[in-house]
Amino acid sequence: MAASEYPSSTAAHAGSAAASASPKITKLPEDVQPEVRQLISTVQAFKAATDWDRIDSATRALDADCVYDSPFMYITGGRDRVRAVAKLLAPFAYTEFDPKLVHITMNSAERKAELEVEGMLRVLPRRYWFAPVTWILPSSIPLGGTITLHVTSWNDKVSRIQERFTNIPVIIPRLVRWLAGWAMGSFGVVAEPALCTLNDWYTAGFTSVQGSMEQVVQQHPQAAAVISKAAEVRDKVATSAEAAKARVMSIVSE
Repeated sequence: MAASEYPSSTAAHAGSAAASASPKITKLPEDVQPEVRQLISTVQAFKAATDWDRIDSATRALDADCVYDSPFMYITGGRDRVRAVAKLLAPFAYTEFDPKLVHITMNSAERKAELEVEGMLRVLPRRYWFAPVTWILPSSIPLGGTITLHVTSWNDKVSRIQERFTNIPVIIPRLVRWLAGWAMGSFGVVAEPALCTLNDWYTAGFTSVQGSMEQVVQQHPQAAAVISKAAEVRDKVATSAEAAKARVMSIVSE
């Protein structure tokens, strides 16, 4: 009798678990609930953040034990490490995310939700006047993909972020990605106080230099002409590099 009762109890448990998990619902970004729209806006703000204050603000929506899974890094150790890595990468590029479809799956038994956001990501490398090598970087790199958010409903925090891109396969083993995430996260957490001080100095110095440059431009029109000419040269170099890249791609495709 015990053997015959065991499958029935297992089936009942499986049935209750299946009943607690709602089917996946697909909606357009403008048709989702305000709470879901807020989560999408948080991801957009996190990806587009270029200064430390915005990164701090965007990462507050992450759970203290958040995991970040990308094709290049697997960051564990919580929100602090995710924030630290974002600050390390901010000087190099930022990302604009344009959502197209939203897939929502609720699990009332585990009090969790899964949010899959399909869309287009555009990586915009940052160009610096003092680094001519950055002038030849493309203005934007489009990446189609999906960002999946795992939300813990009891505190409305994002416990896991997963990025997958259609044109970038996940070929790096998880162990290697974890080591990369651990190294970047550890260095970022340890160096964050010093980097924060340097960032404050840079911001203050940049503001001071910018104000001085405006005064110089007003007092010396020749200096303004030189600065404008340098900006034109930088833009021409970037445009020429993109045109050359387009020609090479067209030749290769033929």
